[in-house]
Amino acid sequence: MLDEIINNETLRNRYLKSFRKGDVLFLEGDDSQDLYILVSGHLEIFKGDKKISEITDPGAVLGEAAFLLGARRTATVKAEESVQVLRIPKNEVNRFLADFPSAAQKIGELMARRLDESSQVVYGLRHICDKLPDAVILTDRDGKILAWNVAAEKLYGRDWHQMKTGTVEDIYEEPRAYKDFLEDVQSQESVSERVLKIRHPEKGVRFVSTSTSILYDGQHNTQGVLSLGRDVTAFQKMERRYRRARLWIIPTLVLFFLLGGAVFFGYPYFSKGVQTMDLRKQELRNLMAKDFLLLKSLLAEPVSVGNREKTREILKDFFRVQVAEGCPYHGVVLLDREKKVFESVSIKPGIEAGSLIGNSYAGLPFQGREESLFRILVLYRADKSHPMGQKGVEAAFEMEKEGQSLGWLIFQMDMQCLEDNYEIDEEGLKRLQA
Repeated sequence: MLDEIINNETLRNRYLKSFRKGDVLFLEGDDSQDLYILVSGHLEIFKGDKKISEITDPGAVLGEAAFLLGARRTATVKAEESVQVLRIPKNEVNRFLADFPSAAQKIGELMARRLDESSQVVYGLRHICDKLPDAVILTDRDGKILAWNVAAEKLYGRDWHQMKTGTVEDIYEEPRAYKDFLEDVQSQESVSERVLKIRHPEKGVRFVSTSTSILYDGQHNTQGVLSLGRDVTAFQKMERRYRRARLWIIPTLVLFFLLGGAVFFGYPYFSKGVQTMDLRKQELRNLMAKDFLLLKSLLAEPVSVGNREKTREILKDFFRVQVAEGCPYHGVVLLDREKKVFESVSIKPGIEAGSLIGNSYAGLPFQGREESLFRILVLYRADKSHPMGQKGVEAAFEMEKEGQSLGWLIFQMDMQCLEDNYEIDEEGLKRLQA
């Protein structure tokens, strides 16, 4: 065929092209589908700036995939030395193949050889991969599953008969995430790994660490995708638990050291007027300071963003978990910057704490000096048992964040508990302010 064209002046002038060393026949990404046949010389094939193959055999066909599939060029071809090729324009390829059946036969043989090689690889892969502990999937360029080992059947909960007519996207909970991952692998030209979600028919959602490689032929045309999968659900759950624990452990440790420092070195407020306190009274003062610091650390963020649901949950947990028997308070009220009730929780029977939300403390006197540990409020509040109002004593702590006031945290004191356990009345509570 080559001799027939070269010896024909008309055909030679139409198809024979010469390139010097360094010349580019076509670039990766070009939208051209011309067909090339090497006559003489040495060609190099590049993917990006990396050389992946060489062609030196006269009669070798280039660019047949782009022509047959109407696709863009998948690689760059350069002349390593002086080269002669037959370049058949896309719109003349059909006529050329009709005039030279041997060229069509050569292209057919080339595609058949590639198909045969792929079939042998798939057959061997199915047997070898069944011995691997990881799930192995081989697909063609369109994502259709060609091979699927025993480990994959267990991991994805589907057998070969269920998946042989499907695509690999069908096994993922979020197909778009898999497509994005595949695009990243192709753009990076390297094996990458990503954790993706699948839905197992029996075990529900699982997390699979997926490693993927793109398979290319000699001209760097995409032929398929090879993926390895491993179940990392247990690790993912452990990592999430660790992250949640870390969010609580670090503040708790910081608070522990702060409280330790307060106990051993003295909280700034504790140094004023505490010389006459007995051990029980100091224990109460320390408890109130500790509970305030704990709640402040937990409430600062939800209060600053107005998350009432979160603050209510924290206050309920405080009474349910943190507060031991003999609690000196029967309720907690949270005020915003304008001293309006933002949230209220009470463990006192018959009290509807939620009815306080929106009420204002602005008109009530907050007794105590500005530098006091807390302020005292004395007020009369009506309930079902005391429709005319019952006297209540509350301790108000100001909450600040980065020097800015967030509001007030108010403990509604159980005066009977204070008297029974700490021998403190209203006046004694006021003396703890110093």
